[in-house]
Amino acid sequence: MSKVYLTQTGSFHAKHSHDGFLAEPLHEHLFRYEATFYGNINEEHFLIDFRQISQLFKTELEKRLNGADLGTFLSFPTAESLAIWIYNRVKTQIPQLYSIKVAEDVDRWVEYRGEE
Repeated sequence: MSKVYLTQTGSFHAKHSHDGFLAEPLHEHLFRYEATFYGNINEEHFLIDFRQISQLFKTELEKRLNGADLGTFLSFPTAESLAIWIYNRVKTQIPQLYSIKVAEDVDRWVEYRGEE
């Protein structure tokens, strides 16, 4: 059976601030994220139904994150922590998850692949 990578993107507006070395007051970003899935295509020659991924993005991620202050549920509200948080939420729903990328600007990305 053939193996493929499938990537779908999403976005949301959220706020965060930093203490310590990264000291910044509360500010907002348009966060963008990519979820990449990997595995064997099935007998109908697809890996995952795009509708399943879109529904998960809308209900589990964008609804929770849009307009949120990331500091209310992340101890360190960085793009790195957000990528790990998203990865853990998606992986429980769709086990074929390979990686999550998070960008707080168009030229800066963080990627997490479930590695500790």
